[in-house]
Amino acid sequence: MHIIKLNREIDSWGYARYLLEYDLSNVPEGEPVELQVDSLGGDVMEAITISNMLHERGNVTAHIVGFCASAATWLCYGCDRVVINDDCAFLIHKCAAYIDAWGYMTAEELDQLIDKLKSEKKSNDAIDLIIANKYAKHSGGKLDTKAALKLMQENRWMLPEEALSLGLVDEISEEHVLAKTNLAARMHVMNSMADLPRLPESFNLPVDSPSVTQSADKETSFIGALKKVLTDFFGGAVKAVDNRQCAIVQEEDTKTHITMNEDYTTVNQLLQTEGLEENEGRIMLTAEQMQTLNARLTEAAGLDSQVQTLTTERDNARAELNDAITAIDSLSDDIAAAENLEGKVNVIRDLLDKVTGGYTHAQLDGNGHESAASDPINQVAAAYKRQ
Repeated sequence: MHIIKLNREIDSWGYARYLLEYDLSNVPEGEPVELQVDSLGGDVMEAITISNMLHERGNVTAHIVGFCASAATWLCYGCDRVVINDDCAFLIHKCAAYIDAWGYMTAEELDQLIDKLKSEKKSNDAIDLIIANKYAKHSGGKLDTKAALKLMQENRWMLPEEALSLGLVDEISEEHVLAKTNLAARMHVMNSMADLPRLPESFNLPVDSPSVTQSADKETSFIGALKKVLTDFFGGAVKAVDNRQCAIVQEEDTKTHITMNEDYTTVNQLLQTEGLEENEGRIMLTAEQMQTLNARLTEAAGLDSQVQTLTTERDNARAELNDAITAIDSLSDDIAAAENLEGKVNVIRDLLDKVTGGYTHAQLDGNGHESAASDPINQVAAAYKRQ
């Protein structure tokens, strides 16, 4: 069995397609291939091309070893068989078209935009129909095209059991193949793809699987990443469990010593709980609590970026003010000697009062009207003229 890894997004530039084509060309003719898939999808046309390329080659099994979403799901149908690990997740949804329309428009321009949007919708409908037919065909009668379209519209993650029951995959495997996708890059992609919903709350990696116990640079699920973060935070091991597992542990309390740890006040407030369950030095969190912490960590990362931007703007403003003060001080020694900006302004005002023909203050004349006050030199000149 020759193993090829597809652990990247299906880019529109053809990189994923060309790399897969190259890998397939190095496989001896007739040798079976296992395509290990860990991808959130990507470009529709590229995925169709890859699917056809796999079908033409033949003798290929798709083995889903991580997240499999969008175009990556029906890309697998170019293979003879689709197998998914029991610790993975599967998502199908309708295609999306990028729309760039903003600003002021005339009535004619709006008509053109409406026509363009109608055309885009027809294209999306056609692509959705092609994809739905792929799902229906692979399901072996468990889904028709209408049911597939409805499932695509729900846009949600499925556990392997549901995907199998709908005929979207052919087999569930307990062989936990380690995906090599960079975790930081994967989290970035998940956060930037607004069409991808959160994983289901019941999704959880088996605690004893290699995917949980592997080193941090090879962890493939965001639950695994949070496990590492919380382990560092709490200073002890953190175990992610779902609500059913919590109930099982509580029922077996006679065999397992569980205590309520109330020391982590900030985390307790965040999770709206009085304390966290601790078992032999391990903090026990539900999948829902892990989801909450993940959301807060994402928000905190965004706030850090905003603070950095505001700090840069503040520093730039200070630099501009210092440059302006330096320029003003260069006008005279008296200005430079003033202690603060208000003092410098007063010195400048006094200097302007002494400039011939100039004025800086207003006064009322005998009739109560506002007029300019002449500087002392102008007053002397006016007296000499009257003589």
